[in-house]
Amino acid sequence: MVVEYITSRNIVNLIYETMRLMDKPLSHHCMRVSYIMSKMLETRQTYERYEIADYMTLALLHDIGAYKTDDVRKQLTFETKNSIPHTVYGYLFLKYLSPLEEQSKMVLYHHMDYTRTKDMDYRYRFEMEVLKVAEMMDIWQRSFGEKFDYKMLQKYSGSKFDPEVCELLEQTVKKYDIFTKLADRTYKEEYSESLEYVLFSDDEKERYLKMLMYCTGLRNERMVSETIATIHVCRELCRKLKLSENDKNEVYYAALLHDIGMIAMPSSLLNAPRSLNDEEKNFIKTHVEIMEKTLEGKLSQEIIKIAAAHHERFDGSGYPHALKGSAMGNKEAILQISEQVVNAIEEKPYREAHTKQEVVDELNEGIITGKYDGIVTDTFLKHFDEIMERAVQKAETTLVTHQKLLRNYNQVYKSFT
Repeated sequence: MVVEYITSRNIVNLIYETMRLMDKPLSHHCMRVSYIMSKMLETRQTYERYEIADYMTLALLHDIGAYKTDDVRKQLTFETKNSIPHTVYGYLFLKYLSPLEEQSKMVLYHHMDYTRTKDMDYRYRFEMEVLKVAEMMDIWQRSFGEKFDYKMLQKYSGSKFDPEVCELLEQTVKKYDIFTKLADRTYKEEYSESLEYVLFSDDEKERYLKMLMYCTGLRNERMVSETIATIHVCRELCRKLKLSENDKNEVYYAALLHDIGMIAMPSSLLNAPRSLNDEEKNFIKTHVEIMEKTLEGKLSQEIIKIAAAHHERFDGSGYPHALKGSAMGNKEAILQISEQVVNAIEEKPYREAHTKQEVVDELNEGIITGKYDGIVTDTFLKHFDEIMERAVQKAETTLVTHQKLLRNYNQVYKSFT
């Protein structure tokens, strides 16, 4: 069902933009590595263009774990001195939360010397060796500047790097002059053209969009459980209100991505064990406009409109645009009520969870004052226990995979070291 809402190319663009929200320099590094790898595979002439595009996506995500485990401002440190934390977390993240479960080991081993990986019985071993070289070339080019010479790689051929891949890099440079294009940034034109060959199935698109939702957990684990709970409350409300399948889908994708702008917020604010001051609150509020800008031109405009209204209120007291009821409909109201209820019943670092009675009282008052849409809110209140019980059960089931990642991290880390 997602196929009609977003193209494969825009999925990749959205992945990049989401990573860029977390850290621009690291996202640029990942794009450059993706470009180098794509040109090397193209030089080999044994891959279809859509296959290369798949590896480009993997390379774009190869450092995803660093956003969780490291200070991304110190890239050289976690890339060259202590790569294990981010490679382990990145491997598990892609294995459990993306369509790249089979390729995820490429991330786990891409910092390991060739002498330790050359006999590995792994379907994607060669491509992993290409990723290894592509990453190191970008790090060296940016570190050495004008003194950079890709031929310094030959010194490590057969030890750190696969000799066949070192030769492939030599051929690629002669054929495409990739490092000149990286230096003057003209590589972005070729990179953009390559994205035309991205061809994801409907199921892969769905899983990538869910993966982006899970990216909020790289900033704050609590946000994942809150978003999943909001999704399922929305679904139950849509069912009670007998929305069409199309409307249900639009509300679902809006709920899935409504808080993606929170990724741009610092963890120190998201996890603050106190109430925020006015300046901090206003900064947090910018997450809605960041989300709008991130999704613009990539996803259905109706979905963006619903997602962007999750903090609006029908009396005009919400943000960021102070919309009133005439500018919104029941789809916006469903997300607003669902998000508000989940936010209230979840315990925060700075306050206890609200009781059911406190939530009911607040919603009833909202109906009287016109803050909330009367029909949607009244429907929720009439079926409060049923909706919340079903939503909580489904949310717990959905969270199992994410919890498996968190549980397995220490185990894999210890075995890997």
